[in-house]
Amino acid sequence: MKKHCFSVLFRFVIFFTGCIGLPGSVIFGQDESKPFENSSFLTVDSVRFHFRVWNSHLTKPTGKVLMVHGFCGSTFAWRKNCDTLAALNFKVVTVDLPGFGYSERNVNINQSQSNRARLLWDLLKQIDQDDTTGWNIIGHSMGGGTVEAMALMQPKRTKTVTIIDGLVFKKNHNLQGAFITMSKWEKTNKLIVSYAKKNILNDHSLHRLLKKAYGYIPDSATIESYIKPLRIEGTAESIVSVFSNADEICKLDVSGLAKLPVMLIWGKKDRIILLSQGKKLKRAVPSIDLKVIPDAKHMAMETHSALFNHYLVAFLEKNN
Repeated sequence: MKKHCFSVLFRFVIFFTGCIGLPGSVIFGQDESKPFENSSFLTVDSVRFHFRVWNSHLTKPTGKVLMVHGFCGSTFAWRKNCDTLAALNFKVVTVDLPGFGYSERNVNINQSQSNRARLLWDLLKQIDQDDTTGWNIIGHSMGGGTVEAMALMQPKRTKTVTIIDGLVFKKNHNLQGAFITMSKWEKTNKLIVSYAKKNILNDHSLHRLLKKAYGYIPDSATIESYIKPLRIEGTAESIVSVFSNADEICKLDVSGLAKLPVMLIWGKKDRIILLSQGKKLKRAVPSIDLKVIPDAKHMAMETHSALFNHYLVAFLEKNN
């Protein structure tokens, strides 16, 4: 599983560093404008997060939901799911991970799954204030590994876990391999970033990735919404730092998930993170509920939103 995870991340970084060209130095700020009507910003451990909230006014929601996007994604990825949950009186929070969306670009941030999990729990603590009820945490792709780490690190604060086509793990080893080693070397790191800056983000390159993830080329408005945050200064450096600065802060073992309600939703035709990875996780923790969407690829929450929402709502209502 560890080798496969590295292979997936390696393919992602080669694609994006080959098509993103953005100027910047070592530490970068995010777009300070309000990208969405329900956008908010909070600083956690010197990291400025962008997040969005639905039903913030509810004092007794059906449940609280956190949604975490995948590699090079943003809160935009959940646009076909949030309103369904909000209509059922769930309080919904979608967040941009550090270095992506409209959150801060800073290559000094530890991008390991366990450190991202720590930061997100601290963010939710600020959002919660005096509310101590548990969270239903949902993650896609790379974000799937993040919510897995969140659940293992703070099981008492976790109500349920949902992972979609996730970069899951049995044990959270540090990323290894020749590319990881080279990205840690200062001179090589600069060369990788320089290579990224000399290439211009173009529709053709993103079309190829989105077609592989969706199974078709989405409309121009969808493509532009994915591209826009990737144009923010420092994104190229942040993408490289996902590999060069990602040392796990604690050891985690997937067996801890057996104590929690966990659901996996996987596209049967996903060729970015194969269904076999979900099946391996279920074998390790038999209590996990695995839902397979036959015609879906890597973006089931978008391409098959009706069935995805059906599975998700049934799971959340059962456990809230």
